[in-house]
Amino acid sequence: MTSSDRSPWHVPAVLALFAITAVLVLSCGCTQQTAKTTDTTSGVSITKPDDTHISVAFVGAPGMDGLLELEITVTDSNGKNRTQSIGSRLHTTPIQVHSTQTFTGSYGGRNYVFITAYFTDGSQRTIIDQDI
Repeated sequence: MTSSDRSPWHVPAVLALFAITAVLVLSCGCTQQTAKTTDTTSGVSITKPDDTHISVAFVGAPGMDGLLELEITVTDSNGKNRTQSIGSRLHTTPIQVHSTQTFTGSYGGRNYVFITAYFTDGSQRTIIDQDI
């Protein structure tokens, strides 16, 4: 077979396969969660500075002015749940920005955080539902 016998699509097809492979490799590497996760679009920042602590802080966001309580449930990799709150839905004073709750435990593996926000108008909504 001579070089003139090769089909004209051979080189572009090989280049396309390399490009697709590169995109897949890069996208798989970029979607891995790190040990420290921050989500500020919900008005909450979650950090895991080490394998024994998870901290949740209210950092503020539009529409969060009447926030009375953040009910936070953390499930460790062994399935143990801990629920703690910042603020209280029974009070009438909204949570102050930068209020923080830290969980101490065994958080070495994949952990799950679920946070419900309660507001002065009586409404509630899930603002965090993620692995960390």
